[in-house]
Formats: sequence, structure tokens, C-alpha cells
Amino acid sequence: MIRRARDSEAPMTQRLHGRPLVTPDFHPLADFADFGDAEAEMLRDWRFRTPPFADAVAGAVIDQLAPRLLSAGLGGDISRQAVANWLARSSTGPFDAHFADFVRGLTHVGGGATFPGVTVPMPPQMIVATMALVQGEILLALGNVTDTITLSGLGGIWMDQLMLQLGIMLEPVLREPTGPRDYETGDHGPELHPYADLAGFNAAEGRILEETGTLLAPLASGVVSLAYSYLLSRPESAGYFQDAHHLAQRKETLMAWWVRTACDPYDADGDFGTYMRRVANAHVKNAGTHPDVGIPAQLTIALMGWVEMRVMAAVNTINIVDGGASAIFGLFGDPTAIARIGRAWMSMLTLQLGVLIDPHCSPEGVSS
Repeated sequence: MIRRARDSEAPMTQRLHGRPLVTPDFHPLADFADFGDAEAEMLRDWRFRTPPFADAVAGAVIDQLAPRLLSAGLGGDISRQAVANWLARSSTGPFDAHFADFVRGLTHVGGGATFPGVTVPMPPQMIVATMALVQGEILLALGNVTDTITLSGLGGIWMDQLMLQLGIMLEPVLREPTGPRDYETGDHGPELHPYADLAGFNAAEGRILEETGTLLAPLASGVVSLAYSYLLSRPESAGYFQDAHHLAQRKETLMAWWVRTACDPYDADGDFGTYMRRVANAHVKNAGTHPDVGIPAQLTIALMGWVEMRVMAAVNTINIVDGGASAIFGLFGDPTAIARIGRAWMSMLTLQLGVLIDPHCSPEGVSS
């Protein structure tokens, strides 16, 4: 786990500038997601010590996104330079009101939301999948220039802050649902996510998750304990657990989610998407076992950032051997292999996030 620097240990640049690198004006749940000055300082320090990767990542993203926009019938320009500039600024911060407004200026268009570099509104789930694509490309780039330990820590920080940025990007299309979304009548198959291929999540990534998931599934009890200790310690989330019985139910639900995600990540039985949509509906008002309780979309997004940062630490202990034929626990593996594992897991988790917040998203992709 990444340790947050105490005030007396604050990095020299932070003390010299006399102001924090991360403020609530960036995202009110940044502290909840455990993205603070120590994490931002690590991003800045790495950015100034290694070759920049913004242009390469931007090119990879544009190559994948541009044809998808055309096939979806979305017009408008798409700018590689705008994506590169956004990534470069995301490497250094500061993450404050100015940065949040910078992200809004790039992504709040035409009464809806889009992705940096795109000039027309995009469907919310396409934005989620594009963010998953960016996350994967960043991890692959880091795997080429860092060691395994740095990749784990730095990669987790990147994943966390990008989730918070996703929350900012989607602001125009997020709303409080009045009830569960009807998935029975719409065009919703059993697959997890309609834009999984845009995110770079295909059969190969499914095989990686299947192999490494056998190692992570037994960690379920530890995951549940860590997650709920944290949730109960935070004022933003503690109030959602009404009593001991409710808490026990939620722990069982999280345990089942972790085991199923780790053991059956690529929808081998053809119903993982259906399962996740039921989970999503259970967390909105007028649904589930506690219909008066609804989880805000931004809280779910911030929590996923926290989860992804910790999963990146977990995949650091996995080493693929025998050309991908088997996986073992073992520190200090090949960073490029760890990057591929992390990319698969981050894609899966971000796509799951898209499903979890889908009931909150305007179906038309514009402000309601």
C-alpha cells in the first residue's frame, strides 16, 4: 500500500510552493480515493526523471478510437495533440480547480460528455471504455521504462487519478436514477460491456485473467476485510451500512463479486454481464434489499479508483512463467509481463465500473 507522506516529510517541491498538489476542488472524493499530495508528487517526480510517453499513448488511443467513432456515426474532429497535452498535464498537476476546469473544457461539449481530443458528445459507456484503453496503454508504456515495484506503485496512482478524472468527464450525463434500469427490453446481451473491444479487452486478456485469477481468488477474505475496514472508517461511506445484518450481507456480496471476478472473468458461462447489471440495479434507490439506500455514482467511481490502486499492488506479486502457460506468486517479475497482467485487470475493473454506474447515465448521452 502506498503510504501518504506526513506534513513533516512533505516533498521539497511541495513545501517550497507552499500549496497542496491535490485539493477537493479537483474532485471532492480525491481524499476518499486515497489520491493526495504524496501520490501526485510521485507522478511529478517520475515525469521529470524519465522520457515522456504522452505522444506514444495518444497515438495508440487515436488509432483505436478514430475508427470506432466513424462506425458509430459520430462526426467531429479528433486531435492526437489534445490527448497528448491532457496526458502531459495529468502527469504533473497540480490537481486543483484549474485542472478540473481544464478537464471539463476538454470533455463537456454539446450538452453531453466526450473524451479529451474529441469534439462531439460520445455515449457514456464509450467514454468509459476509452478510459480503460488509456489505462492499459499507460501501463504498457510504464512496463517498458520502470522496474516492477515502481510499475506497481506508479501504475496504481495513475489508475486512481484517471478514475477521478472519469468522474469529472461524465458529470453532464450522470443523474440520480429513480429506480433500476430495465435491461430486459433493451439491447443488452450477456456480455460484460458493449465496448469491451475498444478497451482492448478480448480473449487474450480473458486468458490472462483466468490464469492469474486462480491466484487472486483465495484472497477474497482479505480483500473484503480491507475494503470494509476502509469503508467503515470513512464518513463518505460509513453511513450506507445500516446495521450489523446489513453489513454482513454486503460483505457476502463483495466476497461473491471478488471470487466471481477472479475465477470467471471473461464470462465463460455467458452471464457475467447479466450478473453485473443486477449488482448495478441493486445499488440504486427503489431497488435491492434496502430500497431507500442509493449509492451515488461519484462514490462508486472514486471507490473503484481506490480498488484499482490496490489491485495493481496485488498483481505485482504475480509472475507469468512458461510463456504464459502458468502463473505463480513471486516478487520482482518482468515489468513488461506485470504490465500486461495489470492492463487486463484494469480493463476488466473499469468496464465493470461502467456497468455499475450505467443506471446513473443518461441513455441519450446528453444532459438530462
